[in-house]
Amino acid sequence: MRVEARAGVRRWVLDRPARRNTLDPATIAALRGELAALAHDESVRLAELAAEGTAWCAGADLTALSEPAPRTAALHAFADLLADLVDAPVPVLALVDGAVIGGGVGLLCAVDLVAMGPGASVALPEAGLGLWPMMVGALLGRVVPPRVAMELALTARPLDATECLRVGFATALGTTAEVAAAPLVERVLRQGPVAVRAGRRAWRHHASLEAGDLRPRLHALADALDVLSIGPEAAEGVAAFLQKRPPAW
Repeated sequence: MRVEARAGVRRWVLDRPARRNTLDPATIAALRGELAALAHDESVRLAELAAEGTAWCAGADLTALSEPAPRTAALHAFADLLADLVDAPVPVLALVDGAVIGGGVGLLCAVDLVAMGPGASVALPEAGLGLWPMMVGALLGRVVPPRVAMELALTARPLDATECLRVGFATALGTTAEVAAAPLVERVLRQGPVAVRAGRRAWRHHASLEAGDLRPRLHALADALDVLSIGPEAAEGVAAFLQKRPPAW
C-alpha cells in the first residue's frame, strides 16, 4: 500500500495490481494502522482510498485462506478493517476506476463517498466459490435496497458504473474517478472540521443504538464464513476458480 498526502487529505493507494489488489494480511494491517493514526492527526480532514491497475480490489487473497489458523485470523482482521472504516474519524472517499469484487465491495460499503469512472464495476461472486459474502452483507444495507443486495449475492451479476450510481453504490460518476471526486473533495474541505468529526461520531453512535454494535456482528459473520470455508463445497469452488474451470457442484 502506498500513502500520499496533500493539504488536508491523506490518500491510501492499494498497490498490488498483479494480485488485483487483493487484501492480504499485510495490506489489512497497513490500512488499519493508517486509520488508527487519523485519530491523532487533526491536519487530515478527508481520507481517500484508491488503487493501481484494472481491478480496484478483488476481495480476499485466497492464498491466505488455505490454512485454518491464518484463514480465521484473516477473516477477523477483515471484519475489524470494515468496522475501522465505518468508525474512521474523518470522511473516507473511495476513487474507483476498475472492478470491485467480493470483499472489495465491503470496503465500498464502509466508506462515506464513492467516486467512479466509467470502467468501474461491482460484483459478489462468492456463492460461485461455495462461499458467501458474509461480512459484506452486514454493510450492504447501508447503500442498496435489500433485494438488490440479495440479487447480487445470488447471481454474481456485475453492476457497471452507471447502475452503481443508480442503486447507490456510487456518489458521483465522471470521466475518471479523479474527475468525479474533485468537486466532492472541494466541498468536504469547505466544511467545519470539528463539526464533521463530531457529527460522524454522533451518527455512528446513533446507528449502533438502533442496530446494535457493528463490530461484534461482523465478527459473528466472520465465524460463519470460517465454518463455510472448511466445507467440501468451498474447497471445490476455490479449486475450480484457481484452475479456471467450472465447479462440479
